Amino acid sequence: MLQNINELYGNKLAASDGDIGHVKDFYFDDKIWVIRYLVADTGSWLTGAPRPLSPHAFWEIRSARKDAAC
Repeated sequence: MLQNINELYGNKLAASDGDIGHVKDFYFDDKIWVIRYLVADTGSWLTGAPRPLSPHAFWEIRSARKDAAC
């Protein structure tokens, strides 16, 4: 499914026990045009640099609610 990447920036990232941050950026494989990593800003949950997460770690993306479940 094709989707505009701009719609995904800022989406909340939710785990089974609550929100863990939001989408900050993406790393692409420019040869086959797929997202390799989603960069998460975890705020105070995991301090330090933003965390790269594999898109395979997500159960679903609920764009209407602007969040993703992992």
